[in-house]
Amino acid sequence: MKRLTLVLGIIAILSIAAIFIGCEEITGEAPTNVTLEAATDTTVKITWTAPQTAPDKYYVYFKAVDAANYTKIAETTATSYIHDPQGKTGKYYVAAVYGSNEYNSTIVTTEPVATAIFTVWELNASGNSGYGWERSTGAGSTYSMANAANAPNVDFYITNFAPGFSATPYCIASPDQGPSDPGGVVPAGQWKVNGISNQITDPQAPLPRYIQGTTYFNYTEITSDPTYVAVRMNSGADVYYALVKITGRNTTNGTVNVETWFQKVKGLRLIQH
Repeated sequence: MKRLTLVLGIIAILSIAAIFIGCEEITGEAPTNVTLEAATDTTVKITWTAPQTAPDKYYVYFKAVDAANYTKIAETTATSYIHDPQGKTGKYYVAAVYGSNEYNSTIVTTEPVATAIFTVWELNASGNSGYGWERSTGAGSTYSMANAANAPNVDFYITNFAPGFSATPYCIASPDQGPSDPGGVVPAGQWKVNGISNQITDPQAPLPRYIQGTTYFNYTEITSDPTYVAVRMNSGADVYYALVKITGRNTTNGTVNVETWFQKVKGLRLIQH
């Protein structure tokens, strides 16, 4: 009887140990170095570095800017994924999956960077008529067009292509138009050659696709309030897109109000905000 009790006790201990071993949490690591790039001008490539301990698979999650929750958009064993967000911008993260456990990466985003309203002056008025975006942060600022040292920073300027600032229409123009502008205040310099779209009717939709000579121009007239236009910036091999909203044109003071949204992902023309 004692021997039987001993055997039963051992079996019980082994059974309990097996249960605890079976319930042990599977540990893992999150993906790192998650980055976004434009696969095309409206699709997004998400790339990441695998953890040292290989997971079973990865889940890719996306939350559109107008959505309340994240949605799983992919299940893969690769370390990259191309997503067509159907014109939407939003946040992404990648989860490394070990058994039933997920280890989440940091969040990255295609949501454009908003810069609140600046007063921008017509070329011959008393303030800064140039405007440009800092590429790494997406923040917009104003600049004087009378100083050639500002040429690397300016992505568009406001002008009426006339002496003085009372004449209309006001226009949003590529910086390279400055030295030949009849306003006569822009010195020669390495001013950027950027494209300005025609007026946009849906500021949440993808910005116009670039078709040489037909979708982006040297300037566009500001004829409505608000006026929305796209700016296409081409600095060498790097192309960026931004949306500009212009309101409150005041020919007495020579001013307009400018609000912008800058897409930090090079080559991506998605601008939903």
